[in-house]
Amino acid sequence: MPQPLPGTPIDAPAAPPTIAWSIDIPAAPIVSPIITADRVIVAYLPGVVAAFDRADGHPLWRAELEPKQPLATDGALIFVHAAEAIHALHASNGSVAWRASSGTLTAPLIVKEGWIVAPTEGRLTTRRTSDGSTVWSVEAPPQREAAAISGDVLYVPVAGGRLMARDLPDGKIKWDIQLGGNAVEPLVVNDDVFVGASDKRFYCVDATSGRVEWIWRVGAVVRGRASTDGQRIIFAALDNLVRAYDRGDGAERWHKGVPFRPMGGPVVGGGAVFVAGPGADMRIMRATDGTDAGAIAFPGRQAVPPGSLDTGAGVVFAALTGGLEESWKLSLTTPLPATWRPSR
Repeated sequence: MPQPLPGTPIDAPAAPPTIAWSIDIPAAPIVSPIITADRVIVAYLPGVVAAFDRADGHPLWRAELEPKQPLATDGALIFVHAAEAIHALHASNGSVAWRASSGTLTAPLIVKEGWIVAPTEGRLTTRRTSDGSTVWSVEAPPQREAAAISGDVLYVPVAGGRLMARDLPDGKIKWDIQLGGNAVEPLVVNDDVFVGASDKRFYCVDATSGRVEWIWRVGAVVRGRASTDGQRIIFAALDNLVRAYDRGDGAERWHKGVPFRPMGGPVVGGGAVFVAGPGADMRIMRATDGTDAGAIAFPGRQAVPPGSLDTGAGVVFAALTGGLEESWKLSLTTPLPATWRPSR
């Protein structure tokens, strides 16, 4: 009997993911939450970073810090940019593992495989996540969007519509290309870099040479980083459309509308595409054809883009909701139902 292709859902689930738990938080969130193996980390006004147990939401610790960029984690440590410094907190108890003066960051920290990348005005610096020691620091064009690490290469979108690739061990430039507009956070898949730009185009770039392989005119500014199910590259734009292109030849496979402006790039997992907006619902689509598969209903309007984690058993989301007429809440979803998982 033929087996479904990887990333293809077997049957539609009886119901979409639901809310596992929801708790009150004291004030408006500052940045999106992040999720580790056993923690949900949030930051809220006037300057508190707090951890909650992922199992049931009970509070674990808090630190008096006001992040100026999104939080980052390697699982064991939580990285917070506050007061012109990077603070590395132990995820287990919130104590400080190390602190390093950084100046003002101009784009989010990137943390992966022992590296932490910190862009400031006119410089790009890498550090070791273990102790905060500097590996290299170079003069660099202004950066406003997050970079991406793949293997031993760092891909950096910089002002003026340029996309650069640097050797991660020493910071040397491998290639530097000009796009038609300022790029958003890139997605790297094997030997390709996929990125949207402010010229309302979506680019596929050869990761080794920097050669542009194909371009699609979208007609709207791409919102956040693209995602993939292995076969398709899926992204959202400010025309309220979610699009899927063939990863190999760039042919459009489908496009579907959502009833809101996406807050960020879609999240893809288990054959499903999740798209968040400023309302209470997160829309779910099938990755194969974009057909509607329901929604996750949060207890209020989403204040910031939700955090997500693929647990292996399914994608879970942490959402911060509320507003002037609603209490502020942190909610965690259940994983995607097992019927969505592709056959092994």
